[in-house]
Amino acid sequence: MTELTYFKDTYVVCGTGRVLEVLDTSALTSDTAAMTPLAKALQRHPHAVILDATLFYPQGGGQPTDTGRITGPHGHFAVAHVFMDDKRVYHQGTLHGTLNEGDAVDLAVDEDVRMRNARCHSAGHVIFSIVKQMWGDQMTERKGHHFSDGAYVEFSGLLPDSHDKNALEDMVARVVAEDRRILVTEERTNDDVLRVVQVDGYVANPCGGTHVRSTAELGLVTIRKIARRAGQNLTKISYSVA
Repeated sequence: MTELTYFKDTYVVCGTGRVLEVLDTSALTSDTAAMTPLAKALQRHPHAVILDATLFYPQGGGQPTDTGRITGPHGHFAVAHVFMDDKRVYHQGTLHGTLNEGDAVDLAVDEDVRMRNARCHSAGHVIFSIVKQMWGDQMTERKGHHFSDGAYVEFSGLLPDSHDKNALEDMVARVVAEDRRILVTEERTNDDVLRVVQVDGYVANPCGGTHVRSTAELGLVTIRKIARRAGQNLTKISYSVA
């Protein structure tokens, strides 16, 4: 199990860890039909590194991966992609020199990538919060895709025609201008911990992603399109963050 230290603070992009395992994926079978899903995922990059604890966000929950660098005493690892499987985080990329089991390493997350993803994800939560406050149970979030090149949030339910993309964009701009806090808390449920994100004054939503501290950090959020699909009872709101 990898400790997820990025949970503690989005803005911390440098830290330390210890190498648990280094995988050379060239040793994997080339027979894709015989591969497990994990082996197929690992095959996309030459190497993978597993640490005892990581600052790197693993792609998932609608948010893209962090990138960066892991540096040890005898080499460094360029992190191109990160994913989680069975509570272990796999850092994928290219190894330069050597990293060995037990090595103490320095972790450096690409700050620009981290903050771009955090802003995009938080903007999605602002849109979700406004829609839920305005229309409540009429609109239920289905999924979010918080990639900067095609971000959207999708709901079960049809957003009223009276609210076009310009009207929604104005609502988002007001929340940004109000400099509302974006709160991240943890709630214990039985033997598990549920992480919850809330735009101050709005409904909370379970989320494991990285977020900025305030709506003022989002800047210009543009509603690119609102697609209503009556046959599927679905509304898709596409957006971008400048």
